[in-house]
Amino acid sequence: MYKFFSETKINDNFLLDEETQKHIRVIRLKNELFLINYQGQFYKCQYVFPNQAKIIEKLNINNEYDYEIIVAIPLIKQSHFEIALQKATELGAKKIIPFISEFCDKANFNVITKKERIQKILKEAAQQSFRNFVPELLNTMTFEQLLDYPAANKIMAYENEKDEKMLTIANDVMFIVGPEGGLSKKEVSQAIAANVKIVSLTKTILRAETALIYMLSKLK
Repeated sequence: MYKFFSETKINDNFLLDEETQKHIRVIRLKNELFLINYQGQFYKCQYVFPNQAKIIEKLNINNEYDYEIIVAIPLIKQSHFEIALQKATELGAKKIIPFISEFCDKANFNVITKKERIQKILKEAAQQSFRNFVPELLNTMTFEQLLDYPAANKIMAYENEKDEKMLTIANDVMFIVGPEGGLSKKEVSQAIAANVKIVSLTKTILRAETALIYMLSKLK
């Protein structure tokens, strides 16, 4: 069953934005029922030409974790950054924090300026993966600001760490991955001082987006 988001409710109907209207025209959706996600709740609806969805039934669906999942993604190449955004959304992240670390390539700093494209990626990934909410994209932080951000547990992937134990996670957590150039020894020391758990994920060195997927797969 197709799933869409709506931000506007008018009596027993939802207003469909232009992007959703275009999608409905492409798939030639007429009498087939579909789902609308409004303020985190799902509704079974029927299309009303040209731009509304009539509520048939409210559904009790919750596909969210009971705890907060935060992912911290460095400013990396646009294609890799967008994959990280998409997969973080599909795997349950509630907040996404872009950050700048010592070895981030300045050529990649513009990836975060494309707000409209980023929000579209997050929304489409949330729709596809049946999320109740689109993740919140926070402002870009420095590595030091990231370490100060309040989170019950912080876990950072670092390829030179000997601890390969990645525990199953079932409570509030922030996952941190490094950029293409890796994390500096200074940053690792700062993280340890801030009580961040440092782990080595595999015997090979992973790209940031791959490391993020690996870490998120440990959620329960």
